[in-house]
Amino acid sequence: MKKLIVAAAGLMLVGAMVSNASAEAGMSFKGDARARGLYRDNYYFGELTDAAGNKLDDDKSQWQSRVRVIFQGESKGGAYANARVRFADSSWDGTQKTRALGEGSNIYTDWAYVGTPMGPLAVEAGLLPWNLTKWSQWDQRVDGLNVKYVNDMTTVMAFYQKMDEFDNSATDPVYRNGKQIGTMDLVDDDDMDRYGVYVNQKFDGGWGVVGAVMMMNDDQGKDASDRDGVAALAEVTGTIGNVAVLADAHWQEADVDPLLFSNGDDPYGGYLQAVVPVGAVNLLGGVGTTQNGFVVDGDFQQFIMLSDDSSIATAYGVGAFGDTNFVLLSPSMKVTEQLTLTGVASYLDIDANDSFSEADSAFELSGRAAYAVTDGATLSAEAGYLDVDGFEEPAIGAGLILVIGF
Repeated sequence: MKKLIVAAAGLMLVGAMVSNASAEAGMSFKGDARARGLYRDNYYFGELTDAAGNKLDDDKSQWQSRVRVIFQGESKGGAYANARVRFADSSWDGTQKTRALGEGSNIYTDWAYVGTPMGPLAVEAGLLPWNLTKWSQWDQRVDGLNVKYVNDMTTVMAFYQKMDEFDNSATDPVYRNGKQIGTMDLVDDDDMDRYGVYVNQKFDGGWGVVGAVMMMNDDQGKDASDRDGVAALAEVTGTIGNVAVLADAHWQEADVDPLLFSNGDDPYGGYLQAVVPVGAVNLLGGVGTTQNGFVVDGDFQQFIMLSDDSSIATAYGVGAFGDTNFVLLSPSMKVTEQLTLTGVASYLDIDANDSFSEADSAFELSGRAAYAVTDGATLSAEAGYLDVDGFEEPAIGAGLILVIGF
């Protein structure tokens, strides 16, 4: 199967070299940048000690900054190359994270890939950004190949991704007819691959459906490392009157990720949301569940603390403490043309996993004020409180963040 996939991918890349002439060759740039000051306390949810058993403080204040630039180069025939590069993406540390002081380069590649039209299709290959739904998988990176069809209402994409290229540098003796003739690197091609189909379909009236089915193939498949299996996800969005609705679902076979706390059961999760205008306020209400080890993607933005998207995020997604049922309310109000206020109040009922056996429930109360300083620049203040029942101290965070886009 793997050899067939690789051969097909090669044929598609060869065929993609033929395309119609288009605009002049050129290059365009855009990007974003930020600087922020943060305070975080008790983000580890438990007492920290050193090797001697001495209690350690779990609070940290720091400043961070970065600049990201996206560039796209395009050929006369419509082929293109996309890349995003990050500059000085780090915490302030007396400039120690610079090449001049021995850290090495503070520039790195976020993604970089090539693409070309092939009749009604487009082929992309390289280090790709990977976005399905914010409930399941978002803002990830994959080494892979996409073949997709796109029009105003429909996107259909077949994908192939290399999850692990087996490389064993050890050498073993090589025998012919029972006699050693030398040594060589082990060449067993025991890789991990993922492939599947993604669909994004829009309908009249503002409705849309996103769905994906993917297969993980593990040629390394040895007992606990066996990751063969299927995963499926879907998202439906639309409006009913003046109410915006959203529904998400994710399911996967347990073997797709044996590191989850699934106890051999298939992980799954679901979420329902409605956004109702109440005067000047948009009131978001949502209910959801995560079961058998499923953890919501960190970019699920309905939470501020329980995510890895906000500046004061704990990096624990919903479901990280154990199987979870939750309800949340998040009002948002545009006070002026420049100022928007958002709040989050959520309660989570938790059936704790082994790593957080003390956890029984959790409560998040957090908020954000975003002020548009000028066109393309926003200054935000965030503050949050996350209390996990079973731990003595709640997590408390605060941040001041300047973001620009260009």
